[in-house]
This record gives sequence, C-alpha cells and structure tokens, in this order.
Amino acid sequence: MRLAVAGGLGHSADVDAAAAALVAEHSSPGGSGSAGLAREFTRRTLLAWGYLGTHEDVVLAVSELVANANRHALGPSTLRLAGCAERVRVEVSDRSPRWPSIRPGGTDGGWGLPLIDRLARRWGVAARGDGKVVWCELD
Repeated sequence: MRLAVAGGLGHSADVDAAAAALVAEHSSPGGSGSAGLAREFTRRTLLAWGYLGTHEDVVLAVSELVANANRHALGPSTLRLAGCAERVRVEVSDRSPRWPSIRPGGTDGGWGLPLIDRLARRWGVAARGDGKVVWCELD
C-alpha cells in the first residue's frame, strides 16, 4: 500500500509546482449521476491538458473516489484535478470527517481503495475543514 495520511495538509500540498501548472474543479451534485458527470469532466480535462498517461486509469480513479464520497460522505463532494501532461493529481473532498478504510471486496463493495492503490503512484487522505480530501496521483 502507498497510503499517505496527513492531518492538515494544504490544498494539493504534495504536488510540486510543475505538476500543478493546470487545475480544474467540478462540484458534484451527489446522487446516482454524479460519477458519470465527473468521468466526463475528467475526460474533457485530460484531453484539453494533453495528458500523456492512460486516460482511462485516471477516469477510473475519479469514478471510484466520487462514488465512495457519494456512498459514504455527507452532502456533495468536489473533484479537483491538478497536473500537467505528465502527471495528474485527483482530489475528492467532502464534508464527512470519517476517513475511508480498506475492507475486503465483496458484493456490497470494498473494491475501490485497493483499485486506487494499484492504479496510483501514491494516494492518501488529509483533513480539510470539517471534512476530508481523498487524493491520488497518476503519471
């Protein structure tokens, strides 16, 4: 596992200046269609940025993190993409103080964070205001 846990990290504190040259945000309305909207937003953003990595890996990571926020958090979430052509950081913030935990996959879920661990170079959780941000970096 490449989990990095931090309390009180600033917004995208781990991204170096070159990787954070481009930033895009999408506010999720919550509900069943929000993961699809986030996927489409991500596809368009990666194309606009000329991202050189595997787009579908980033889209899958976004889908999992947004779906987790919709399922386990309180209220709407915000997707933030920060990066450049070589690297992208995906952040999904929500208002729930409850941090995610890795659990065995089964018919009721549990596959999301292990999938993020396989796709991402690294990932983690940080406190943000009265909630948290779950993030991952892909290149």
